[in-house]
Amino acid sequence: MPPADLVLVVDHQLPTPDRDSGSLRLHRIIEELLALGRQVLFFPENGRAERPYADRLRAAGVGVITDRAQQTRFLSDEGHRVGLALLCRPGPAVQMLARVRDAAPGCLVAYDTVDVHFRRLERQAALAAAQGSADRYVLRARADSMRAVELLLARECDVTLVVSDEERRLLGELVPDAWIEVLSNIHRPARTTLERGSAPRVLFVGNYLHEPNVDAARWLCTEIMPLVWAEMPGATVDLVGDAAPPAVTDLAGDRVTVHGWVPELEPLYRRARVAVAPLRYGAGVKGKVGEAVEYGVPVVGTPIAFEGMGLAAGTDVLAGETAAELAGQLVRLLRDDELAARLVTTAGAGLAARFDARVARTVLDRLLCSAPAGTPFHQDPAHGADSKFLIPTCRTESVSVR
Repeated sequence: MPPADLVLVVDHQLPTPDRDSGSLRLHRIIEELLALGRQVLFFPENGRAERPYADRLRAAGVGVITDRAQQTRFLSDEGHRVGLALLCRPGPAVQMLARVRDAAPGCLVAYDTVDVHFRRLERQAALAAAQGSADRYVLRARADSMRAVELLLARECDVTLVVSDEERRLLGELVPDAWIEVLSNIHRPARTTLERGSAPRVLFVGNYLHEPNVDAARWLCTEIMPLVWAEMPGATVDLVGDAAPPAVTDLAGDRVTVHGWVPELEPLYRRARVAVAPLRYGAGVKGKVGEAVEYGVPVVGTPIAFEGMGLAAGTDVLAGETAAELAGQLVRLLRDDELAARLVTTAGAGLAARFDARVARTVLDRLLCSAPAGTPFHQDPAHGADSKFLIPTCRTESVSVR
């Protein structure tokens, strides 16, 4: 049986790859699906076709339907032609699962965790409990509820996608009969020749809609950097990322610059001597770590920051669990150019082994070959103005999402 021709992708919104790591991962997965000759149709749960992101997808041949009624009509009329449904994150997945099962009973349904959410929430609850936070029981309840949803999805979907071997083992123990595949981030080859800045600048990058990044930025500036400044008073911090709340913007000062979202990260990486990832809770793999390695910048972080990356502490990166340990590693790396060069070289090799596009392509090809056959789509005005696109017939040439 030939592989599926149409892949339906559902997420909470269109991917915004210049704003968050999860979007960049999905953006590159879509690139690989197109390169494998598949047709891709995207349903954003929020019903918005944000520019320029919708325009870029459509220009690459990806169909986008935002209106809920038009999505339903499309599934009713054409659902039998969907070979693979990629349902991303727990909320969109649980909302769409029955609709996809009813409209496309023969398709392969994949639940893409993006990260195992309940693991992140459990760690957040544990940190809150250790700090005596007033919301510790609320966070614990959120984690328990999310665990139930995600285990349900792992049982009910045909295949569950995780981003690390650690999370595959975790879900495999909890749902032994589940088919679980690792489909992780896709990173470009590391730029090991990138010149480091001369000033002692520490760079933190993160989307602040993601709560672990807010906590990390605050911990960095209020507890870690004061220890660094005691030894290196000239060191500075650049906080970069979208949607910074007052808890982050209030950190700005003489030695801390809050940049917000920037269209190009390379100038900041060029000036940085060290990238830092002081994450006290989280799950999945951390795009900020892989991105820093891509740019040829050495990384200091917590064990959680490096989880699932296959990067060894002391060989590829420098790690610490407490504020004092992280501060010590930052000072060490800011002062030692030879150590920085060694870390960049070895981390780049480790990144290529696990996160090259070919690794993801192999997993996607296995999913596509497990899905039923699809048939070419046609433009149908009945699906409304929002779906005025022509889904191309199955093709073999590579198409890039710009």
